[in-house]
Amino acid sequence: MKIDLQTAMMKTAAPTKPQQPAVTEEEQRLREKCREFEAILLQKMVEAMQTDTNLFGQGVQGEFFGGMFAEIIAKELAEDPGLGLAENIIRSLREQNS
Repeated sequence: MKIDLQTAMMKTAAPTKPQQPAVTEEEQRLREKCREFEAILLQKMVEAMQTDTNLFGQGVQGEFFGGMFAEIIAKELAEDPGLGLAENIIRSLREQNS
C-alpha cells in the first residue's frame, strides 16, 4: 500500500481559521482601542474583587503588585474573543455611521 505524504499531512493538520475579509488600517486601530477599553474595564473589575485581600502584602508594594496582577489578568481576559464587549462597541459604531 502506498501512502501519499502530502495527503497524510493534510489529514493530520489542525483546521485553519476561516479567512477574514481584509480590514482597513482605521478599522484595525478601532479594534485595538476597543480591546484596550475592554481590558481597562476588566482591570477595574479585578481590582474591585481583590480589595479585601492582602495577597500581595500591604503598603505601597502590595498595591503596586496587586495593580500589576490586575492589569495582566485583564489583558489576558480581553484577548480574542474576550467578553465580546469590544465587538459590540464596534458593531454599535458601525450602526451609528450607517
